[in-house]
Amino acid sequence: MAQKLILPINKCKLTASYKNAAYKTKYGYTHYGIDMVSTAGSTKIYASGNGTIVNMGWDDNAGNVIVIRYDDAYDKASGTYKDVVFRYYHLDSIHANRYIGETINKDKVLGYYGGSGMGQQNYWSAHLHIEADTDTAYPCYSPTFSGSTQIIKGASAGANDSTMSSALNWLYVKNTSPDYQTYTTAGDAYINSGDTSLATY
Repeated sequence: MAQKLILPINKCKLTASYKNAAYKTKYGYTHYGIDMVSTAGSTKIYASGNGTIVNMGWDDNAGNVIVIRYDDAYDKASGTYKDVVFRYYHLDSIHANRYIGETINKDKVLGYYGGSGMGQQNYWSAHLHIEADTDTAYPCYSPTFSGSTQIIKGASAGANDSTMSSALNWLYVKNTSPDYQTYTTAGDAYINSGDTSLATY
């Protein structure tokens, strides 16, 4: 069934954009995801629509990870519906009821965002990193990392960015009951000019 995906954080603040130039200058590598936090103090994250959990668990590079495939999702960039994989990184914890192969929807809690990664539970400041990829044949391949670990396979395994895009190309702000989401940005150099607002539905 065709669907529009919604934000995984109800009171969302974008803190870093996809392939942001200032981010690469500061950190020395390309940012292949988007970063977001809550403005309401909650770290709870939800699924963005109807999907299937492809993989999940601990990954030494990305921390606690959930990989979800959303079928027939609307891509605003192309104006078409496509199957897309979202990779969620750095979770503090994954909800105890989630499992690989589970069919989920926007009302399912995925877990709680945090700072896990690089072999540590609290390596990063707490945030949610999301990658969007239409390569559903290799849902766990990400160019974010050079090497491969338990779940995420990096550039050394053949991961590249040819099928990737900003997750914001797929996401909407849901403004009908009971979701009533909000979207803001950090408003600094790490936000791409086109990301300052997000369409609602």
